[in-house]
Amino acid sequence: MKKDITNKPEKNLPIKPLTKKEMHEASRERVSLITKEFMQGFEFLSNYPKSVTFFGSARFDENNEYYIKARSIASKIVNEIGYSIVTGGGPGIMEAGNRGAFENGGQSIGLTIQLPHEQVVNPYLTSELDFYYFFSRKVCLNFAAESYLFFPGGFGTMDELFGLLTLIQTHKVRPVPVILVGKDFWQKQMNSIFKDMLEEGTIDKEDFSLFTITDDEDEIIEIIKNAPVVNSEPFDIKKIENKKSELSSKKCISCEVGGIPMKKDEIESLLPSINKWSLIDDKVIEKIIDFTNFSEAMNFIDQVAFISEKEGHHPNISLFDYNKVKISLTTHKIGGLSENDFILASKIDDLL
Repeated sequence: MKKDITNKPEKNLPIKPLTKKEMHEASRERVSLITKEFMQGFEFLSNYPKSVTFFGSARFDENNEYYIKARSIASKIVNEIGYSIVTGGGPGIMEAGNRGAFENGGQSIGLTIQLPHEQVVNPYLTSELDFYYFFSRKVCLNFAAESYLFFPGGFGTMDELFGLLTLIQTHKVRPVPVILVGKDFWQKQMNSIFKDMLEEGTIDKEDFSLFTITDDEDEIIEIIKNAPVVNSEPFDIKKIENKKSELSSKKCISCEVGGIPMKKDEIESLLPSINKWSLIDDKVIEKIIDFTNFSEAMNFIDQVAFISEKEGHHPNISLFDYNKVKISLTTHKIGGLSENDFILASKIDDLL
């Protein structure tokens, strides 16, 4: 018999759900807050360049088998690898991960969220950052770590898991270990869900390799040890000063309207000064760089943007195949190449 939910009383939520109209009217204010949360989140995470993020149910107590295992694994990560532990900062599995780190003198990080129920900040955090919006917090969690551990959980855990797997599958983030701890739970869940998806053709068999299901703590530690560490250090222009060539030591000058494009012999005399740039129709120099992953490519684009703004001379930049960057340089105001193009090309070479 179908349940009658029409007269079900509303919960008295401290955070009132928004209507579409309210969202529209408050959009500017909210976009500003979202931007602020992103900026604060990534700045906060930059202080912890080597970390592992734990996900799982907030409802497990300290006697639960998964709580005990999460606490044990976090202890080993801190003691054997020295990585920080990042969680959502709440109870359950989050508390277990933070507790394992805290009790062993490690960095225990919480990205907390304002919720109408369930979210209580656990007492084992050495540092925390509070979020209002789930999706800004979720983005920060998805870019926070070198490895991700998922313990059994509910809707929130599943949302985080499938969101992360989607980002990896579509190459929006670098390939990163996703470890599902709790074989009895995950094998039943994933085999059932993925079997149906595979039969319908909505995923490929290779997508099963996006995650590992294991309860072996030594195997988990080895996976984390072997995961590449992302260079999350902020770009520092001083680091490339000693690499500067004679050409890249120059400063771009203002592009004057009415200037004359460089002649072919002038272009050919400067081409050997830059590394593997192609000349296109005597008007454009172009370079394609392959990176290991999406994150490295985006980091490089950020650095090129920084240099270009500083010089006041801007290239055309495009990203394709998720890890390839194409840089094209020309001086539009004169309809061809100027020395500025070669100066900036040389400065870009110094970044590599």
